[in-house]
Amino acid sequence: MSESVYVFLDFDNTLSDAAALRRQYVQELAYILNRDFGGETAGWEAALSPALDASQARYQATFAGNPLAGYADWLAQERVRITQEVFAAMGIAPPVGEPLGDFARRVQFEALTGCNAALPGAEEALRGLFEAGYRTQIASAWESEYLFAALIGAGIESYTESKFGGDLVNCAKEGPEFYARIFAACQIRPSQAIVVDDQAFCLDWAEETGARVIQARLMPDAPEPEFPLVLTRLTDLTPMINSLSR
Repeated sequence: MSESVYVFLDFDNTLSDAAALRRQYVQELAYILNRDFGGETAGWEAALSPALDASQARYQATFAGNPLAGYADWLAQERVRITQEVFAAMGIAPPVGEPLGDFARRVQFEALTGCNAALPGAEEALRGLFEAGYRTQIASAWESEYLFAALIGAGIESYTESKFGGDLVNCAKEGPEFYARIFAACQIRPSQAIVVDDQAFCLDWAEETGARVIQARLMPDAPEPEFPLVLTRLTDLTPMINSLSR
């Protein structure tokens, strides 16, 4: 390779089963909150799910078509808001003596490191990229701390470098600006980047910046691919990257 090749991997439905991880995450959070604050575990689960859904809706309302709307500040406020909503739904006073944002980050880490929804072949794929000398990054709509904890839980964190969520570049993954900023953060040209994602619109944005792309089609219900290079097994990832890098 004449220059370093950086691989930018999506997380949900590219390395990890998003629906399975969501179920595990809610269960782990409910266990932690029941352990520390009482109440029924089922009650915590019932409070968590709509709060997480509402947060996702607020994310879409804020950033869809507007990726530079201040992700870092939004995230800090959102952590507090979700915590308040969940405790209010349970009729239990939120924790005192610790800022709610710090509390939310701490329990998120504990919960996610107890989860593992890695797709088959994820560890082999990341190890193969690492051994081949590629610089592997994560490029996800989740924030970096979520990604760090989830990758630890899946046992694959050590193979990756930066965990690019919107917080590291203060830009939501809602347009080509996200990719332009993460490539700049890595101090590379877009031509050095290969982006792997299941979502066609994300790959459109990456291509718009000048990156090469591979569409992941790893889930049983995945739609028909829209790009020429399609990844159907994670164990094929390193050979595909090799072929693009020649």
